Amino acid sequence: MRKCSILVLLFLTGTVIRAQTWRPLGPPGGDVRSLAVDSSRPGRLFLGAADGHIFGSEDSGAHWTLLGRVSTRFDEVVTAIVTDPRNAKVLFASAWTRDSAAGGGVFRSDDGGRTWLDAGLSGQSVRALAMAPSDPDVLVAGTLDGAYRSLNASKSWERISPEHHEELRNFDSLAIDPRDPQTIYAGTFHLPWKTTDGGRNWRPIHEGMIDDSDVMSLLIDGAKTGRIYASACSGIYRSDNGAAQWRKIQGIPYTARRTYAITQDPQDPASVYAATSEGLWKTSDGGMTWRRTTPQSWVVNAVVVAGSQPRRVLIGTEQLGVLSSDDGGEQFQDANDGFYHRQILALALDAARPGRILAVLAHAPEPILATDDDGKSWEPLGPGLRTEQMLRVYASPGGWWASLAHGGLMRYDAQEKVWQNAGMVIGEAASATAAATQRSRRSKSPYLSRGEKLNSSPRPLQLIVTDMAFSSDRWYAATEIGLLVSADRGATWDLKPIGPLTTLPVHSVRVSPDGERIWIVSLRGLVFSTDGGRSWAWHDLPLKSGGAVSLDVDPEDESTMISIAHNGLYVSHDAGNTWLQAASGLPDTPVQGFAIAGPVFLASMSTGGLFVSSDSGRTWVRVPGTLADGFFPAVTTQSDSSVIFAASATEGLYAVEWSGPAAASVTPARPPRD
Repeated sequence: MRKCSILVLLFLTGTVIRAQTWRPLGPPGGDVRSLAVDSSRPGRLFLGAADGHIFGSEDSGAHWTLLGRVSTRFDEVVTAIVTDPRNAKVLFASAWTRDSAAGGGVFRSDDGGRTWLDAGLSGQSVRALAMAPSDPDVLVAGTLDGAYRSLNASKSWERISPEHHEELRNFDSLAIDPRDPQTIYAGTFHLPWKTTDGGRNWRPIHEGMIDDSDVMSLLIDGAKTGRIYASACSGIYRSDNGAAQWRKIQGIPYTARRTYAITQDPQDPASVYAATSEGLWKTSDGGMTWRRTTPQSWVVNAVVVAGSQPRRVLIGTEQLGVLSSDDGGEQFQDANDGFYHRQILALALDAARPGRILAVLAHAPEPILATDDDGKSWEPLGPGLRTEQMLRVYASPGGWWASLAHGGLMRYDAQEKVWQNAGMVIGEAASATAAATQRSRRSKSPYLSRGEKLNSSPRPLQLIVTDMAFSSDRWYAATEIGLLVSADRGATWDLKPIGPLTTLPVHSVRVSPDGERIWIVSLRGLVFSTDGGRSWAWHDLPLKSGGAVSLDVDPEDESTMISIAHNGLYVSHDAGNTWLQAASGLPDTPVQGFAIAGPVFLASMSTGGLFVSSDSGRTWVRVPGTLADGFFPAVTTQSDSSVIFAASATEGLYAVEWSGPAAASVTPARPPRD
C-alpha cells in the first residue's frame, strides 16, 4: 500500500481550496548521483539526485522517501552528503549547478533532510565534501576555486589552499585522516595533494601515479594505518605509506577506468568496491585482484555498504536507479521502492480503462512504459519506436498511438508487441499531401506548374500530427494541411472541410463523445462546430493573447473552455464567445500544460511549478511543496474524474486527488521563483 507523499492544504482569500493528496505512481528508478550512510546508524541512508533532491531510507534501502531539495534551483547536482554522528537530524550536502555562472555551495539540514539552508560557499561549484571522523565540527569542501575548511560545523569557512594556485584548484575528492583532522588528502582534476597542518602547507603526492590523473575518489583504509586507495581516470591506485608512493592496482580494464567512487566494507576491510563507468568491481584481498560483479553496461556512480546483518551493498546508477545486494555484491536486485526520479516527456490515459497509462521517458533503459494497474507495476511497451522519434502519444479506443516528430503515425500492436507505422491518406487528403510535397520540392512555391496534376491515390500518412481526438465513431487528427478524419479506427484518413476551407492548418482538436461538437485551433483562430462538422463558427481570443496554441473543454460543462495562448492562459464561460485572461495570481510566463478536475483547474508553467484555481480560473495560487516546485511537461485528467495526473520532468508520475473543502483560512500565493 503506497503512502501519499505529501498532503497539502491550500487556501485563497474568499475562496475555498480543496485538500490535495499526491500519490506516486512511478515508474520507479532514475539517475543517482550520490549515496551516503549515517555513520551512527548504518541502516539509515541518503541519496542525492541531479536536481537537488534528497531521498532517505531507514531500512538499508528497502524503501525510500523524498525528503527535500537542497536549494530552490532545479539544476543542483548533489555531489556528497555527510551526517553528524552526534545528531541524527543534522546533515550537510555539497552541490554544483549545471549553469556554471550559478555555482552551487554547501547546504545544511537540521531536520533530517526535509528542509535545507545555505551553509556557505554560495556560488561555488563544490565537487567534494568531507567531515573529520575525529571532530565532526570540522568540514572540508573542495571547489573548482580551491579548498575550504569550517571549524564550527559550517557557520564560517576559510580558504586553506593558496589563492590562484596553478594546481591546487579543480578539486574532485577529499579524505580526512580519521585520527588527525589536520591531515587532509585532496584529489584534483590533475593529481592528488596532501597537507598535514590544516592547509598551511601542501605537497603533491603523485609518486607512482600516471601524470594527468583526475583523482575522482579517495578512501582511507579503516583497518590498516597508512593505506589509502585512489581512483583516477588512469586507473585505481593503492598506497601503503600515507600516499608517499602509489602502486597501480591491476585487474580493471582500461575501458572501466572511469572509477567514480571507492568504498570499503567496515566489517571486512579486505573487501573494497569500485563504482565505474562499466559496472561495479570488487576486490576481496585489498586490491590484489579485482573482478566485475555486475553487467558491463551499468554505469555506477556511487557505492556504499549499509546495515549490520546482513551487510548490504547498494549502488547508485545511471538510468537503473538503486540496486542492492545481500551477498557481498555478487547478485543485485532492484531497490527503487519510493525512489521515483524518472523524466517523463509525454503521457496518455486510456479513457475506457481507468488505471491504464502510457508514459514516455527520457534517459531510461526502456523509454516507453505502460501500466494497467494505476502504477503498481510497469511494463516496457515493445520495440519499434524510439524516444527521439516521438512528438506525442495518445490512448485511442483502439489502443496506443504515437505521432512522430518527422511526420506520420505509429500504433502499438498488442498481439505482436511491436510499434508499427499506420494510417493511409485518401481522397482530398492524398491530393493535398501530394501538393504539399510538390511545393516543398519547388522551394515551397504555392503554385503548380502548367499541366502538373495531383496524385490522389492512397499513400502513407507522413504529415506531422500535432493532436488527436476520438469520438464514438470518428477519429480526428490535426495536421499542417487541415483536419483529418477517420471512420475506420485510423486505417484511412481524409480531409474534413472547415466551412469553405479544406487545407486550413490545424494545431489542436477536441471532440465530444457523440461527435457532434468539434473544437479546433487553427492558424487563423478558434473554429467550433455543434453539428458534427457540417457547419462552423469562428471565435477569436483577444488580440493581446498572441493567438491560441491549444484548447481544452470542461467535460462537465462544455461552456467552460480554456485556451493556452502564446501570451498567457485564457478562460471562457460562455462557449468561447468572450474570453478573459487568467491573471489573478498566475505569473506572466508561458503555460506548458493544463487540466480540469471538476471545479479545480491546474496549470503547469514552463518556468516550473504548478498553479491551481478552485473558482474556474478567476484566481490562482501556487501549489507549495517539494514535489510541486518542479517542471511538469504534462498534466491531464480523465473525464468525470477528480484526479489530475501530473507528469514531472524529474520525479515520475503523480495522481493528485482533490477531496472535501478545507477549513477557511488565508494564505497568500507565493511569488513565482526565478
